[in-house]
Amino acid sequence: MTDTGATEAARPDTAGTAVWGIGQYVDDTGTRHDWEVGNDEIGRAIGAAPAVLGGLAVVRGERVLFASMLSEAAHFWPLILGAMLSGAQMSFTDASRGEAVRVRMFTRLLAYRAAIGITPAILDGLDELGTPYPAVFGEVPVVAARPGAYERLAAAGLAPYDFVLAGPAVAIATEPGGPAWVDPDEWELDSDADDTVTVTARRARATGFTRVRTDVRGAIVDGHGIVPARS
Repeated sequence: MTDTGATEAARPDTAGTAVWGIGQYVDDTGTRHDWEVGNDEIGRAIGAAPAVLGGLAVVRGERVLFASMLSEAAHFWPLILGAMLSGAQMSFTDASRGEAVRVRMFTRLLAYRAAIGITPAILDGLDELGTPYPAVFGEVPVVAARPGAYERLAAAGLAPYDFVLAGPAVAIATEPGGPAWVDPDEWELDSDADDTVTVTARRARATGFTRVRTDVRGAIVDGHGIVPARS
């Protein structure tokens, strides 16, 4: 277990809060930290997810591809349940280099409204396969890509949306080139002098977060939006 005190996380306050599971987030040093996730907070995130996905037109009958790792379950599970509640159809892939062939197969065989969580590792795999990014994502209206992947997709002529895991918080843009937004009821964002994004919990959670430094650098918009620094 990692000492969460190293990233200024408050001590967990689990009084009256049943624990749903353990999540992981990455801080500004690249260190992974475990955090307890409560049933109440995961329930709130699931309840909010259909509206978030609806803003991307991921609705009944549409398809969405989620690219994530098991360590990111606490970030993605609300989105997955939100898609189910919305009546959307889902496909899943690990967010790894070896899964590039799976991502390519999915988008060749099925029409997707969105692909969420695309990573540099997936793009590395497509490079190894000799597959241009537009051949995989060119017919997907919403390609929500993480920092490092966003820039490469944009350079290939695509119009990606930002998708950012800011510590424990999930931020998704609502338009290409626009800020990625966290839930303003749940999280407050700020940045330090070096542009490192910090995150603070606004509601009771099984683990407290106060100005926790994340592995994201960028500009903050209205306290709950991120424009990531481009590499």
